[in-house]
Amino acid sequence: MDLNLLDKVVVITGGTLGIGKACVDAFLQEGSRVAICARTQSVLDEFTAHHKGKSVLAFKADVANPDDMLRLAEDTTTAFGGIDVWVNNAGICPKGSLEDMPLEEWRRTFNINVDGVLYGSRAAIPHMRRRGKGVIINAASFASFIPTAGRGAYGITKVAVQHMTRIFGAELAPDNIRVVSYMPGFVTTDLTLPVMGDYEKDQIEMQLAQHRFGEPEEIAPVVLFLASDKASFITGSGIEASGGKYCVQNPYMPWSKKAVKPA
Repeated sequence: MDLNLLDKVVVITGGTLGIGKACVDAFLQEGSRVAICARTQSVLDEFTAHHKGKSVLAFKADVANPDDMLRLAEDTTTAFGGIDVWVNNAGICPKGSLEDMPLEEWRRTFNINVDGVLYGSRAAIPHMRRRGKGVIINAASFASFIPTAGRGAYGITKVAVQHMTRIFGAELAPDNIRVVSYMPGFVTTDLTLPVMGDYEKDQIEMQLAQHRFGEPEEIAPVVLFLASDKASFITGSGIEASGGKYCVQNPYMPWSKKAVKPA
């Protein structure tokens, strides 16, 4: 399927690791021009060296800083002539109960996961209006459906992202700007590896119909589809990519049944 993403200008926050990096590589393979941001210069230097010679730019910026997001949008437009797709991918998932989590960490989670999506979207909108169209893609999570005890702040922020996606989807529809989200489950990234450590062996797999973790390269095509005109009738909503997590109450049952060999 030709997604017609050749020469599209794509901004991806948190594009140096995990799903963000997989999206960078996938968009580049489609012939898009990509800009990413991160807060640490050494990370940016390593990313730039790895992508030397490709149509990708790396900027130092913090998604929790609205001025940084405005500057990221302006610098991308200066370099590439505009913005077609903005992926609000950056996020954190700190550990802590709602009762005991330090308020500073609570606020930091909201600053990055919620404020960062708002700031990035606001920065992108004027540039997309000048294009006459655009797509904003937000990183939500399966945790927006079923949160995790001990990491509640993350789930709460992802519910906010889902609502922001719906509201922006309605408010920006007259401008021909679609706003969508992707909702991954357990994907092997630097963000989720510490979360996986909270569970006992096979406890996560038993939640998943496919009985395995996802890979970032399996989420990137979902993002590319949402960014393309093939998804032109999708806005204000998202796509779950969780390996069938709790698609039934007992997703482990078919696997346990399969493991029983006939006499």
